Amino acid sequence: MHIPEDRADGSVMGRDPDYLAFMRRRLASPPPAGRRTIEEIRREHAADLAPLPRPAVAVVQDLTLDGPGGPLPARLYRPSADSPVPAMVYFHGGGWALGDVDSYDPVVRALAVASGVGWVSVDYRRPPEHPFPAPVDDAVAAIAQVTARAGDLGLDPARIGAAGDSAGGQLAASAALRLRDARAAAPVLQLLVYPAVDLREIPPDPPDPDGLEFSPSGLARIVRLYLGDTDRTRPEVSPLMDPDPAGLPPTIIATAEYDKLRPQAEQYARHLRAAGVPTTLITGTGLDHGFLGWGSYARRPAEAVAQIGTAVRHALHSPTP
Repeated sequence: MHIPEDRADGSVMGRDPDYLAFMRRRLASPPPAGRRTIEEIRREHAADLAPLPRPAVAVVQDLTLDGPGGPLPARLYRPSADSPVPAMVYFHGGGWALGDVDSYDPVVRALAVASGVGWVSVDYRRPPEHPFPAPVDDAVAAIAQVTARAGDLGLDPARIGAAGDSAGGQLAASAALRLRDARAAAPVLQLLVYPAVDLREIPPDPPDPDGLEFSPSGLARIVRLYLGDTDRTRPEVSPLMDPDPAGLPPTIIATAEYDKLRPQAEQYARHLRAAGVPTTLITGTGLDHGFLGWGSYARRPAEAVAQIGTAVRHALHSPTP
């Protein structure tokens, strides 16, 4: 039996009981053994997200954006309001190769409800069919197009941010870097949720205080599909390698305590702060990678989603986002 240890601040290490019970149920059925095709993994990923609740949002509208390689499906989520609202352009996770607007619909709905601002979820081209830099190119184009079309979408063109989780966090951060350098359509805020911001090597799994056994992530294989022989020290690949992040927008970074990506996300927060970029770090204490979709199953992920939503709302409604 696991006996939680005390942290230095007096809190208890390990997951809350209801969240731990959820994680044990979640891990009770491991994925099929053996090497699967990318299409099989895509179907499994979509099936994992399909049961998530879909909170009601006042306006939900499918869109098509013009991407550099063709049309990009997108979906607008907007609270009912007569005046234009701030918004975040969102890029889903899934290791670059998995996920789409439909499968991440429950996640974006939860973020829209928590934040009370608009969201535009974007499908980007995925590896192995479309490796780097195609996904970043699409992210840059999507932010620019949403900004240009904001008035027609009921959005405030002066308050458009970029957001993403996991692989989508890497895309949002990389797009923000490129738009900063281009001095055009730069987002006024970036939200990076358990982002991959250093792809130079695959970090090791952290020790698990509750003895949970996770299936191999296959991250090394996915990164190879995404990058091929691309130089992984390029800032558009590893935003942490940007030598001077000054000029990037205010940033919210949310981490998960038991996530292998947490150290690099925390390092990126320090890197941004050292360059004078206003940065909020939301530490997902007792949580795991992927918690954005789990708010209906346990208290701790629900609290983290609410905290992220509040931070986004306050940032986009401040006098100078």
